[in-house]
Amino acid sequence: MNSYCRNCMYDKHLDQYPEGIGEKTRQEYQDAVKTICEGPGCAGSGAEANARIVKLRSRMFGEKGLDYAQIKRHYNELMLSLEEEIREKIRSSADPLGTAVRYAMTGNYIDFAALENVTEKELEELLGKAQDIRLDENVLEDLRQKIGKARSLVYITDNCGEIVLDKLLMRECKRLNPSLEMTVILRSKTAVNDAEIGDAEQVGLTKIARCMGNGTDIDGTVLRLMPREVREAVMGADLILAKGMANYETMRGCGLPVFYLFLCKCSLFEERFRVDHLAGVLAGEDPLEQVRENADPALSEKYLFRYIHRGEAEEAEEIERVCFPPNEACSPEEMRRRVDVDPGQFLVAVDRQSGRIAGFLNGIAVQEDRLRDEFFTDMSLHDPAADTVFILSLDVLPQYRGQGIARELMRLYGIQEKVKGRRRMVLTAHKEKVEMYRKMGFRDKGVSDSVWGGGPWREMDMPL
Repeated sequence: MNSYCRNCMYDKHLDQYPEGIGEKTRQEYQDAVKTICEGPGCAGSGAEANARIVKLRSRMFGEKGLDYAQIKRHYNELMLSLEEEIREKIRSSADPLGTAVRYAMTGNYIDFAALENVTEKELEELLGKAQDIRLDENVLEDLRQKIGKARSLVYITDNCGEIVLDKLLMRECKRLNPSLEMTVILRSKTAVNDAEIGDAEQVGLTKIARCMGNGTDIDGTVLRLMPREVREAVMGADLILAKGMANYETMRGCGLPVFYLFLCKCSLFEERFRVDHLAGVLAGEDPLEQVRENADPALSEKYLFRYIHRGEAEEAEEIERVCFPPNEACSPEEMRRRVDVDPGQFLVAVDRQSGRIAGFLNGIAVQEDRLRDEFFTDMSLHDPAADTVFILSLDVLPQYRGQGIARELMRLYGIQEKVKGRRRMVLTAHKEKVEMYRKMGFRDKGVSDSVWGGGPWREMDMPL
């Protein structure tokens, strides 16, 4: 969690407790909030932290929170009453897709979690100006092209009421690509005024697309906490549209084909996108954003951390031959297959001066508990929706060792895999390397089942 979101959590919760509680209870509560936000078990995002603090307050103070059921029904009905009028404006516009996008992001105003006051008057004013929202035309055109080519679209919703406008955007996507298969992801449990399956039924979303609950009450999309079926839908989609700031916060850096749509409702987003309050944003996923934000500044001056390029498989294979003995090294053919199947499972450190790869780390995602030798030779086992990633290679050329590149690759890889929904990383190590991996955060689980290259190995894992 970044410092801005942490401070926001503190402003909302740290000194907000019932009058008359004892000093011991107050201190216990404040310590628990701090642990959630920055302690050893801290939440990975503001959305996760907020959900955990809400549960904490319920447990300690018996708080149940406001009942938004009536508000949700009201705003769903309000937007349904405007549906045909807005649909006609979309149909008659010079650019129906762009107009549908603008109306969909305008509906993101109906957010009782992010805004202190949500009024029908301001909503009406925003809808009246929706067609004037300025979008990045390059991003919009990229979205248009991807809609036309996609076989499957996952639409991740945010709030009640706005899902009526989401429905209109989905209809426009379907008009551009009649064969498009659409899935809608909603909250499974109540989170302020976020849309749930009942809301989708009320506004007719269930009639045009498969609708699924995300398994959580978190105001965002945390892939690792979702049921397997939902994660498969998201990870396997050709195109994803995600509504709201919390979905951007929890998904950015996932490396999936995501376009984010929202109104900027806090100063952090206004500063990040350099826009005014309640300005609309359409942004494509930048898969390396998390890596750039979290990379060590000193190492980043010398090395560029990024995904591997498909044309670099031969260079990776050469590095593998230097770093591993012949009986343990990946074959040239299998290295090419690893890169071809999923370049996003390779993180490389490129020497900025020479342009050469100094080191790399790669893995395979499989829904199993223990590492098997077949993982090294059969990339058909790779399962993008799996919650465990098995490390296949960590290679740093001899001339680059001793600078912390291996540790940094592992740290950044863990951040990347966590956003993708992985719960843990697993590797095998020779006895003399166990302490090195312990310092990186791995736990020794004993002798591995793997006898790759003749063995023996120690199996180690790290929770994410």
